[in-house]
Amino acid sequence: MRSLTEIIAQEQAAQLPHFGLADIDTLVADLKTIGQANFNRVCILIKLNQREVFFHAGTQTTNENNLWIRKKANVVATFDHSSLFEKAKYRDDPESFYQKGGLSHQDYAIVGGGFPIGITGTGIIGSLVVSGLTDEEDHDLAYQALTMLKDQLTSA
Repeated sequence: MRSLTEIIAQEQAAQLPHFGLADIDTLVADLKTIGQANFNRVCILIKLNQREVFFHAGTQTTNENNLWIRKKANVVATFDHSSLFEKAKYRDDPESFYQKGGLSHQDYAIVGGGFPIGITGTGIIGSLVVSGLTDEEDHDLAYQALTMLKDQLTSA
């Protein structure tokens, strides 16, 4: 399990110079490139300003993945951090995550796969959520796709 410091560094490293609807297709292409054979094993949700702008249900997924997507997205939307960050933060007492905020297990899950989409100098404007692999692999797919997109946007 990664440390809070490592996860914060990833969140900062994945901040983009800009992100809008015109960038969705490039991000999805990056997810396909990085995910390769795993792309059919995952569900992916991209949200921009709380608006669902892209959803992919891989052929090897079920409605359970959709349920996890919603829970992970709620964590990012509420805390402006990745769901893996919240898992690491509450590693020693996961139940306190729910108790402190009066949060429901039905609506929130502190497992990896929800990743904030941040704009440098602006803040969090959306999320990229992955479900279907291990929670750390879900997190890694989102992180790698966002850093790949960042490289493309800064070199364009």
